Amino acid sequence: MKAPDPLVIPWRGRQLRVRHDDPYLGPYTPRGATLRAAIELATDVEGLRLVLTTTVGDRYQVKVSDDGSVAGLWRR
Repeated sequence: MKAPDPLVIPWRGRQLRVRHDDPYLGPYTPRGATLRAAIELATDVEGLRLVLTTTVGDRYQVKVSDDGSVAGLWRR
């Protein structure tokens, strides 16, 4: 089975690619809207990790690259 396409979310003047394995997570779904809103609150990479973990950490394992260009959300 093919992995779902990553979400591409604008963040701090660049594109953040959110890779995931949830077929129900899309750019226009309620979960996608929640992610976009949470990501907008982050001002740096550590803040991005914290916001994502706080927002969706109960549902997904969260990993963020050191440069903040890619985030991974994997279902628990």
